Amino acid sequence: MYRKNCDRCKRPSFSSSEIGKWYCPICNHDLTDYPFFNAITFERINVRYPFEKVINTYQTQYYYNKSK
Repeated sequence: MYRKNCDRCKRPSFSSSEIGKWYCPICNHDLTDYPFFNAITFERINVRYPFEKVINTYQTQYYYNKSK
């Protein structure tokens, strides 16, 4: 479980996913580029692989297989 803290409303936001857009559920502020924290220990988590590359790879495979 991941946590991001919103600078606008000062509330935490939680998610189990590392990919996709991340919006604060309270004020709808975009938290996508904010750092990840462990929801239990509050330690910062360094995500090392680029999500755009992973997403593009899956999309390319999906569209390639769909067109066959």
